[in-house]
Amino acid sequence: MTNTPYHFYPIWDPLLRALHWWNAVMVALQIVTGSIMLIFGEEIPDAMLKSLANIHGVSGYMFAAGLFARILWLFIGPATASWRDLLPLTSSQRKTITDTLRYYFSFLRGTPPLYKAHNSFAGIIYFLFFIIAGIQVVTGVIILNMQEDLRENSPLLEWHEFGYALIILYIIAHVFAVFVHEFVERHNLISSMIHGSKTFTEEEWQKLTSMEKGSAGGIDN
Repeated sequence: MTNTPYHFYPIWDPLLRALHWWNAVMVALQIVTGSIMLIFGEEIPDAMLKSLANIHGVSGYMFAAGLFARILWLFIGPATASWRDLLPLTSSQRKTITDTLRYYFSFLRGTPPLYKAHNSFAGIIYFLFFIIAGIQVVTGVIILNMQEDLRENSPLLEWHEFGYALIILYIIAHVFAVFVHEFVERHNLISSMIHGSKTFTEEEWQKLTSMEKGSAGGIDN
C-alpha cells in the first residue's frame, strides 16, 4: 500500500463551526439537566430542582437562538453550509446516498463514498434533526410558561420527552458515524469542525471538483 499524500482544503466557514459547537454545548446542557430531572426529580430538593429547571430553560433559549441562526445560515451562508449541500438534489448527491448505504451494509468494506462537505445521506438526517429540534424548542417554551398544575398532566410533556429520546438516538448515531468516517476515510472530519479544513488526496480533490462542475446549478435529473 502506497502512502498517498493528503492535503488540507478549506471546507467549513467560521460561523458554521461556531454554531455547531454552540448548539452541541447547549444540547449537552439540556440533556444532562433534563436527564437528572427526569430520573431523579422526586428525590431532588426543591431548590436544586428549581436551579436545574432554570439551567435547562436558559440553555434551551440559547439553543433556540443557535438553531435559528443555523437554519438562517442554510439560506444565506456559503455553499458548504447551504441547504443545497444537505438535500440530494443532484445526481452525484444521490449517488453518494446509495454509495453510503452500500458501504454501511457491506460493513465498511470496499471504497468509501467521496463527498466534499456534507454526506448527502447524513444531510437528510440533519434536516430531520432540525425539525425535531424545532418541535423541542416550541414544546419546551410552552411547557416552561405553563402553570405548574397544568404542566404535570400536559401531553406536551410526553412529546417533549419523546423528542428528548430521539435527539439522544441522533447523537449516538452521529458520534458513531463521525468516528467511523474519521478513521476509515481519513478526511480529518473531527478536527475540520475546529479549524475548517478537511484532507483529501490530489486525485480525490480533482474528482470532487469535476463532480461540482458536472452538477453546476445545484439541481439536475
